[in-house]
Amino acid sequence: MPLSAKAIHFFSPQTLTIMALLALCSVASAQVGVAPSQTGLFFNDIRVRADQVRNGPSSQYAPTRATTGTEGVYTFDQSQYTSQPNDRYGMPSVNGYDDITRPVGTTPNSNTRRVVGGGSGYNGAYPSTSTFFAPTYISDPFLSGRRNVKLGPVNIGLGLSGAVEYNDNILRASTHRSTTATTGTTTDANVPALSGKISDYIGSAYLSVDLNYPITEYNSLSLTLGLGVSQYLEHPEYSGNRNGFELTVLPGSALVFNIKVGKVVFIFYDRMWVQPGSRDSFTLDNNYVFGTFQNDAGIGMNWAINSQLNLSLNFNRSDTFALQDIDKRYDRTVHSVSGSLAWTPTGTWTIGLEGSFSLIDYQQEFNNDGNTTSIGVFVVLPLTKNTVVRVAGGVQRFSFDSPPEFTRTVTDQDVASTQSSITNLNDQIAAINVRATDPAQVKAAQTQLASLQSQLSQAQDTLAQQTTTKSSEDTTFNSRSFDRSSDQNGYYYNVVISNQLNARISQHLAFGHETSLNNTSNLSTADYVSYGMGIIAWRGARISLNAYYEDTVQSGGNLREDLKQYGFDISLTHRLGEHLTGGIGYHYGNFDSALALRDYVQHSYTINLSYQLSSKWNVGLGYQFWKTIADNPNQSFTQNQIILSTNYNF
Repeated sequence: MPLSAKAIHFFSPQTLTIMALLALCSVASAQVGVAPSQTGLFFNDIRVRADQVRNGPSSQYAPTRATTGTEGVYTFDQSQYTSQPNDRYGMPSVNGYDDITRPVGTTPNSNTRRVVGGGSGYNGAYPSTSTFFAPTYISDPFLSGRRNVKLGPVNIGLGLSGAVEYNDNILRASTHRSTTATTGTTTDANVPALSGKISDYIGSAYLSVDLNYPITEYNSLSLTLGLGVSQYLEHPEYSGNRNGFELTVLPGSALVFNIKVGKVVFIFYDRMWVQPGSRDSFTLDNNYVFGTFQNDAGIGMNWAINSQLNLSLNFNRSDTFALQDIDKRYDRTVHSVSGSLAWTPTGTWTIGLEGSFSLIDYQQEFNNDGNTTSIGVFVVLPLTKNTVVRVAGGVQRFSFDSPPEFTRTVTDQDVASTQSSITNLNDQIAAINVRATDPAQVKAAQTQLASLQSQLSQAQDTLAQQTTTKSSEDTTFNSRSFDRSSDQNGYYYNVVISNQLNARISQHLAFGHETSLNNTSNLSTADYVSYGMGIIAWRGARISLNAYYEDTVQSGGNLREDLKQYGFDISLTHRLGEHLTGGIGYHYGNFDSALALRDYVQHSYTINLSYQLSSKWNVGLGYQFWKTIADNPNQSFTQNQIILSTNYNF
């Protein structure tokens, strides 16, 4: 319903801004407001979206707008979006950007520690998606940006996809080992023991919805949803929830409402992510049952103060919960408030201030509660018509509570010593029983045996007490990371360069240094660089090249693991015929850990075929081979996957 003139007069931009500050200072995303690089990208997107709202939802209000995928408001009559190719305050939406940062048919296989705290964000080593208000993984995989249903003023894109997968090693088990299934470092008694490889057939179905409703000229509601279910057909006991049936809400699923009041645009959003089990193959930890639910709710505000000055604020709350009770120690809530002030004096280059403050609360105190603050400056400079550079830098401050004091009263050595004493006493008792033959010896032996039996009974009682105490202390020890890093001050910088080299080649370079939240310790500080290139090689063919390097130092605790990792991806897709498209890909990853027997190298090979049955329906066949070569041979594994899929556009 449109706002009346009286209501607009009462709710002035300044009034609504103050109300939002007071009412929503408890609202956040796990990394937006915590990792400066993600915060900068978020505010770039806020400015683009606010500009789209100000220009209205239909082509008559923005006749020069161009299509840029799922950004902006979709106009059914024009079959395109009303978004713009460039953000005059931020980074451009470079043509082919998503193709640069996503190998065709898959996602990068490395797991960056730099954004591990942001489950709903893109958790790969390459740059994150160009927009926070469009899906990370499901940006119209088969709708090609078009909407196929119109209900009154509502434009709806609706699609259904399904797949059947054969996986010959669903738990990535090595043939060298026979172990108990675990999640991280905690044994899960509900999962049967592993013995070599276990294969299974997995059926999946996904519904893709991309809806927008232009309520008024300046107000609109949009919904992007990727909802799926999977079923383990032969071994449901090894699925994320132990019964084989899994519900998934793909990252990037979001409900967003835009409203313009005077010069201020408010963006209300709620982003949800549900993944029943870890799908990160680039790891040695057998944490396949670590499922996560995350919800990010917030309000973004953009105020075009004048033609040169632009203020953006964001208030949000992020809740992250493990789906299994055994992993509940990782549950946490992050509240953040962040802001960006951009000044564009000539309409070409931009300079500004950015900052954030966040509160971190762990429900079970696995890591320490605390807060983080960052403040810095950023510059956006178009070097040429096709090259834009964004540089940001500043300071970060983290402050965390101290973990509880913990001192073991019973150690492994204490238990081993008592067990050794029991063994020695049993040996002595056995020896006396053998030696005792005549009555005198028997009487002496009985006296000695009574003493030994008394000592044995005491030792057994001591062992039982030690075992109980140690088990309790182990539970306490494993329930906390015991990261004793309390205060940490540092700097951050990030540089993003986007370039359209020519009509056929796009490239993207990102590098920087920053500290962000971590799961296994309070913090993770990383130096990183990533590069991507998209090439239209010849007619009907596209090549995607990606490479990354990351050097990460964790702040401390029992599970601290400093590491260096690097790798690359290359993929080629080619149209083989009028209806048939083929693709091949290769991934290489190298993981160098500071811990013993944690280094490994991984290779992945993929082959994909897609056949277009009609303008609405296509089928695909894919094969993927994984091979991990670890320092510890018990953690080396191979895995073959064959996937038959189909997509239907209603």
